[in-house]
Amino acid sequence: MLGAMVWSNQYLLHDTMVKYVDKRDQLRLERLKNNIEVYMDEKGIFDTKDIDLGVWQRLLTASHRVDLTHTYIPMDILLEREYPTLLKIHPDEFESRVSLMSKDGELIVGPPPTENGMVECIRVDREEAGHLGYNHRKELTDKSDIEFAQNQSFIFTWGAILVTLLALLFLLPFASHFLIPIRKITRGMRRLSQGHFSTRLKQNRSDELGQLQQDFNHLAATLEQSKQSRNQWIADISHELRTPLTVLQGSLEAIKDGIRPATERNLQQIYEEVMLLNRLVDDLYQVTLNDVGGLHYKMNRVSFKEILSRSLETVEGAIQEKGLKLSLTLPADKCEINGDESRLQQMITNLLLNSIAYTDAVQADKDQQPGQIDVALICDAKHVQLDITDSAPTVEPDDLTHLFERLFRTEGSRSRRHGGAGLGLAIVQQIVQAHQGEVSASQSELGGIKVTVRLPL
Repeated sequence: MLGAMVWSNQYLLHDTMVKYVDKRDQLRLERLKNNIEVYMDEKGIFDTKDIDLGVWQRLLTASHRVDLTHTYIPMDILLEREYPTLLKIHPDEFESRVSLMSKDGELIVGPPPTENGMVECIRVDREEAGHLGYNHRKELTDKSDIEFAQNQSFIFTWGAILVTLLALLFLLPFASHFLIPIRKITRGMRRLSQGHFSTRLKQNRSDELGQLQQDFNHLAATLEQSKQSRNQWIADISHELRTPLTVLQGSLEAIKDGIRPATERNLQQIYEEVMLLNRLVDDLYQVTLNDVGGLHYKMNRVSFKEILSRSLETVEGAIQEKGLKLSLTLPADKCEINGDESRLQQMITNLLLNSIAYTDAVQADKDQQPGQIDVALICDAKHVQLDITDSAPTVEPDDLTHLFERLFRTEGSRSRRHGGAGLGLAIVQQIVQAHQGEVSASQSELGGIKVTVRLPL
């Protein structure tokens, strides 16, 4: 900034001074034109080529101070005055750049006019009688002008230096005010890049940098939570895979060592563990595939009512085998929505299987009546709503919001004793979200839970 200020001051000052002096010379040119016109009018001359060169020289010199249109001097007295010989030999800067031309444009005396020079018309009795040529200045030549420009340049240069120093003194506190938090944020980002997600910044500002500190802390908290979730996810998957593998390994080693016979019952137990492991891996694949965007949906107009009916037929055997009572409420219309038929059927089946698995066969608090599952489908002008309500057991209110998290299972009655991996409801939530819908869980009047799915038509 200091260099730019000094350079601009030098350039602008020089350019301004040259233009100022040039303008001063143009005023003298105007006086010279007026003096020539007065002389030619008095002498009855109508072409500048008839002007004597000695007269031209005297009028040129007199134009330095005299304008005959404003200050009358008898022409004879002006012309009879002896002209110093020294001025003829050493003309001043203005005289060396002025030329006299005839009305035909012929150069009489002086330098040829340049392309960007000025030309003033000389008129006598309103008729063109000749021309004056003037070449603009490019540099300062007078000692007084040069000294004035140098003095001004000196003042401007030291003024720029002083202003710069004062600006630095005033800006240092402001620079620290902004640079210190930026450095802290930079160090914090470096720690985040090294994996220290517990890093937090002290929020002590209310400006944009304070908002940046707040965003940094939010980012760090999100990364820390993501790391914890990832570690928990890996630990849960490892645990879920280890349990059936341990059972399989123990059973096979017992059969191999002859401790357990390879009977149909023992092989059936091994087969069930293999199927459990297969379902777990398949569920993990479905969840992960949806996360990476590999789970595609083919959207068409489908009847949600028909999909629900087919899903109920799929789980009908499981309901009868467990001895549960099913109650079904369907609307009159088809409840058509825009969705993927196979994914919607997978969603409904998962919900029904989850309800079957976590509903007691008999209700101890109702004289040993069979467990109950109520399925209700409701359609309105904008949404289709599916309610699946079951009887005891239920879950704690605090656990309801976590039911759709991956690998989450309560530690009470609806727990691992039913063999689920805790991924069924997570897959349900993914399918519902892909259809721009909502899914929620609440405690039901029957003593269990109520899952509600709302999808747009």
